[in-house]
Amino acid sequence: MTATVPGPDVAERDLLRRVLDALLREDHLGLASTGALVRDPALPADQTWWRAPLRDGRRVALPVRPDGFLAEHAVAAPMLVLDGPDAAAGPAVVDTMAGALAALAPDDAEARAGWADFTEECAQALATARLHERAGPRLRARLAGEAPVAGFAGLLRHEALAALRDHPVHPTGRCRWGLSEAELRRYAPEFRPSFPLRWAIVPRARLRLSPAFEAAGPPRWWPYPSQLGAEPGADRDHLAVPVHPLTADRGIPGLVAATGPAVTPTLSTRTVALDAEPGVHLKLPLPTATLGRRNRRTIAPGTLADGDTVHRLLAAVLRREPRLRRRILLADESQWLDSPDELLAVLVRRYPAELTGDTLVPVAALLAADPHHPGSTLLDKLAARHTGADPVLWFDAYFSALLDWHLALWLRYGIALEAHQQNIVIATRDGEPDWLRLVYKDDDGARIDCARLAAVLGPDAPLPVEPAAFHDRRIAVSDPAELADLVVTITLHLCVGALVVEHAGADTHRRARLFALAGTRIEEAALRWCDPGDPGSVAAAGLLRRHVLEADRWPIKAMVTAGTLLPKHRLGCADVNKHYRRSGPNYLRTGRRTERSAP
Repeated sequence: MTATVPGPDVAERDLLRRVLDALLREDHLGLASTGALVRDPALPADQTWWRAPLRDGRRVALPVRPDGFLAEHAVAAPMLVLDGPDAAAGPAVVDTMAGALAALAPDDAEARAGWADFTEECAQALATARLHERAGPRLRARLAGEAPVAGFAGLLRHEALAALRDHPVHPTGRCRWGLSEAELRRYAPEFRPSFPLRWAIVPRARLRLSPAFEAAGPPRWWPYPSQLGAEPGADRDHLAVPVHPLTADRGIPGLVAATGPAVTPTLSTRTVALDAEPGVHLKLPLPTATLGRRNRRTIAPGTLADGDTVHRLLAAVLRREPRLRRRILLADESQWLDSPDELLAVLVRRYPAELTGDTLVPVAALLAADPHHPGSTLLDKLAARHTGADPVLWFDAYFSALLDWHLALWLRYGIALEAHQQNIVIATRDGEPDWLRLVYKDDDGARIDCARLAAVLGPDAPLPVEPAAFHDRRIAVSDPAELADLVVTITLHLCVGALVVEHAGADTHRRARLFALAGTRIEEAALRWCDPGDPGSVAAAGLLRRHVLEADRWPIKAMVTAGTLLPKHRLGCADVNKHYRRSGPNYLRTGRRTERSAP
């Protein structure tokens, strides 16, 4: 009797399609640049096929469908077809992750090292996806049995739901490098655990404290070294530093046995919320990586200081702009400490107290399933509450707040934020004209034209606006196109485009309508925030028109290539999170054309 070999399960098929789609989009092995749509009787006729040559004489064909979001075509099914010298028996269909990764492996030593990492990354992502298939129904059932709550406790529930979702672009976003299933169950947000912090007693001389931390001292729940078992005199020249249990398990000098207070993980996993004060979050380093092997979740010295600096600059902008101040809030990230050790640092993030009664949903959770209304999303719930169940009207309010803020920062002040779906919280409240507000955090990835910002802020600047103000000198830019690229790849792709595409699904009319609406709100914001008396602002508005509104192609982030496959020196990029290909369709322009031509 011949044993039946089981085929790939749902989790593997879904991940394989996403991986193949990313590799095509990022032009791995020249799949995009050397390939073309083909008709071949040797290929199944029920699919459209994209074929590209491989260096060893083989050819690979991928089933594709029209897309128009990050690429003209997207991979439509979890498979590829190989033919060529090694396929004497005819085309070979490959429909497993292992087979596809073997077929598309690179042939030079440096690239093979990255491919080995990516192969492991896919394995870990697949294991987590299968874990989520079991955990998801349990989490939703658990939340369905709990009454909805507002404020920060509700935010944690929504972040847990978001943790079950794929990243909108990166195919292996579920991978948290090196964490076991047991560790995920103990510390990942989708399992809603609560656990006590660990502590290390560290000489103050090894630590750098923020000015706000120095001035106010540790929060009331933060123990002194003597309370953790150290000699009483240690309080003078040592400080207790919170440590995530996952980091403690890997070994930290000065670690003590005492634990507490209890915390719950947020969407990022490394950031935790105090159970007793869920509006206070602690960002802690973790010995793992996400969204690529090189995207480590440790905290480099200077990172928290840069986030604090950008926060102060954003606060200065809001003080000058009452229109923006009504709809944009900033989490307080002024209290932090770091050290030369990337595993020894903490940011104490405080959300504004005025949000206590609001419904708080991270952008990353908008399209998560609503546990209380099967078949609906959290966005549907928000639309039912605030816009008469019309999601288009809800998107309009969201686009208006989002794009007004980001266009004001870019056109008027020379700032672009790396504010992706995880870093923006939507706050809604009943009975208020400004019922939808946006809350921002984690600003250390911004790009700033210091000369422009200094000139506009003038005496309102809270600090000298110059490259030397930042530890990461990449924050200060002189090329205006860097701001445009960040607005397109983060604000538009992740916070507009990805939401529209998933929400609309197969409804091409709704997709076009929402993209046209976003384009209109950009045009309006450009008129509002371009200062005709400021040459820099006028130039930025011109760049917006040429490189965004009227451009044939937009930049897209090559996240797999830069995050795992190839080193920075090979790619010529300074930041693995800002390596671009200029191949993305301008879906806003397409949306406007489609909307105008609709009957």
